[in-house]
Amino acid sequence: MDLRQLRTFVQVAEYGSLSRAADTLHIAQPALSRQIRMLEEELQVALFTRHGRGMTLTDAGALLHERAIGILNQVDITRAEVTSRDGAVTGRVAFGVPPTVGDILGARLVRRFTRRYPDVTMRIVPAFSGYLLNWLHSGHLDAAVMYDPGRPVNLVTEPLLSEDLFLVAHADDPLSFREIPFRELAKLRLVLPGPSHGLRQLIEVEAGRLGIRLNIQVEADALQTLRDLVRHRVGYAILPRASVHEYVLAGELRTHPVVAPTLSRRLVIATPLGVSMSNATRSFLDELKLEVGEMFRNQEWVGEFLAG
Repeated sequence: MDLRQLRTFVQVAEYGSLSRAADTLHIAQPALSRQIRMLEEELQVALFTRHGRGMTLTDAGALLHERAIGILNQVDITRAEVTSRDGAVTGRVAFGVPPTVGDILGARLVRRFTRRYPDVTMRIVPAFSGYLLNWLHSGHLDAAVMYDPGRPVNLVTEPLLSEDLFLVAHADDPLSFREIPFRELAKLRLVLPGPSHGLRQLIEVEAGRLGIRLNIQVEADALQTLRDLVRHRVGYAILPRASVHEYVLAGELRTHPVVAPTLSRRLVIATPLGVSMSNATRSFLDELKLEVGEMFRNQEWVGEFLAG
């Protein structure tokens, strides 16, 4: 078993098709098929189940895929660090982030990082926390920001921030409250994410604790959709202020703190336990903390910065 075979195997596993993997790797399909067959013969186990729609991993194949991702990542990290010049930061960073946070932070963070470290390539992966946890464990991600998962197995977490949530209204809305008590939300038409979304669950738990029923007019998971619904006066959203900061500055939306109780969510940085962190990933996380810290100092993100 060599690294070329492992890379080939991972590509075939992720595409689920020899022909698509062959196109990506620029390798003739018969040669690709021969590499997979040689790997199966060496391990004396079937790695794929072949069928008319492509190929799916067997249990043994799924185990090899999980281990191979980690091995190849460590090889790439080692190569980048051994061949770097005078401590130059090079390599690749795969970073996961919840969709809402990605919309707030993603572009400005990547711009900041790539300006300082132009020799590092990046992959930003927006996904809900459950997927991010799985991809950190499997080695698909080097690091992630996620809503606090408690005490996850085989991960190291570091507090990043606690964000306060606000009622978001159209700028011309006649709402008279400066701060809005949570109980008053029951009187408003709300636009919220679907029931599986962490933000929705937080709001529903508090509503249940207070014994009130919310009037949810529309469910939408995408942040941009929620903002547009408020801009078109369909209803009110509940979001972190950072997610609508530019719209507030433009005079399109305004925000009201939710009180009695205050609603907040805690975000952490998560990395795989026992895996060597590359210089590129370490530098990226340093820039992440600097960028978030600036957003708090500029009052774009409201709550508490925890990584200072």
